[in-house]
Amino acid sequence: MPDAKKSTPPSAPLLNPDLGEQHDVGDLHAALQREQPEPKEGFEPMNLWLVVLTGGLLFWGGYYLANYSGRFEADEYSEIPRGQAVASAAVETPEQKTLRMGAQLYNNCAACHLADGTGNAALNIPPLAGSDWVLADGPNRIIRIVLNGMSGPVKVNGQVWQGNAMNPWRKTADNPSGLADEEIAAVLSYIRSAWGNKASFVTVDEVKAVSEATKDRSEPWTEVDLLAVPLKSGTAAPSLAGATNAPLDLASLKGHLQQLPPEELKKLLEAIQGK
Repeated sequence: MPDAKKSTPPSAPLLNPDLGEQHDVGDLHAALQREQPEPKEGFEPMNLWLVVLTGGLLFWGGYYLANYSGRFEADEYSEIPRGQAVASAAVETPEQKTLRMGAQLYNNCAACHLADGTGNAALNIPPLAGSDWVLADGPNRIIRIVLNGMSGPVKVNGQVWQGNAMNPWRKTADNPSGLADEEIAAVLSYIRSAWGNKASFVTVDEVKAVSEATKDRSEPWTEVDLLAVPLKSGTAAPSLAGATNAPLDLASLKGHLQQLPPEELKKLLEAIQGK
């Protein structure tokens, strides 16, 4: 017997047997499926320009290191790209090295003689700039002054300076902070070349020779003592005694005095007179 119920036509929409709805669930949720997911903090997309800038900086840093790294050696640095000619740096000459060292060592002297070498009139300390002692034809006397110091009055450029006693700078076991021969040569060379002074450099050999000749001397020099010392090594020292140490008569004394250079004779006579 045929079913009494009417069959559903094929063209009719499918029914959801659970909800009894006439609409497809997929069609109802299509709009929701088109929505993008909500962004989460910490997962934001990186800015493209920041990526480009970072890449550019990394490229420039690599290029700079490749050309200016000096092969990554700690003692080499070059601002000239590798492969290009580099101008050679100026080489310090021995004279420049001596003057540089002497200028540094002169800081020990500047406290008394001042940085410009003009001396200190308030303390009766004579000048070094333009001094006839500094500009003498040879350094024998000023080397002795530095080695053993100096005391008593001294006449500089015609003016008598009573002066404070100058300390000795010879390096000894009792004076380890003194100056070595090379340092004495450097500072004296600087003094004879600075502030308009124009005199020859003092060599290390000259200092060594004087140091050896005066190694047993402990007392400071006086002007009278120094005036009896020749200006240069190898020249006869001014002496009032004959080679045989024979007693001097008036004629012999006059002859010896006449052998002295006029400048030395003048200084000796002034020193004797206490001027």
